[in-house]
Amino acid sequence: MVKGSGLASLAMVGLVLATAMPADAGNMYKCKGAGKFDSPVWTDTPCKPGSELRQMIAKDYSKEDNATEGHGKFTAIEVSSFIRFRKVVVGMSKQDVIRSWGLPDKINNTSGSSEISDQMVYGLNSADTKYVNIDEAGLVLSIQGKPDEVVK
Repeated sequence: MVKGSGLASLAMVGLVLATAMPADAGNMYKCKGAGKFDSPVWTDTPCKPGSELRQMIAKDYSKEDNATEGHGKFTAIEVSSFIRFRKVVVGMSKQDVIRSWGLPDKINNTSGSSEISDQMVYGLNSADTKYVNIDEAGLVLSIQGKPDEVVK
């Protein structure tokens, strides 16, 4: 056996493999499966037009979670929990009330000598009518209604 022939054989095999690979061997494509509800399929060939799946990156809210801007006296995490459980609390912003309970059936505007406030009415003409009083800063001042749905 000739010394160094093993190295030459290995180099030859590497050369053959390198030339046998397609030029875009490093690219992978995530395509829709064949059926309507089929799982995604990974392939090394480009997907058919309109069948390539896009990967969406969720927004990172971690920096905003402790921010109270736009949420009254609460952080974004706290308000998110209230909204998820359809709760309205004193100190919450008017916008967050709407996110939690939806648009009110009626808004009563009240203007006094030095302040303007709104009263948001939910469930108008029903036994479950709830009133959310908003102060001039746009924050919940008080809530009136069915006790099990109102958090004070």
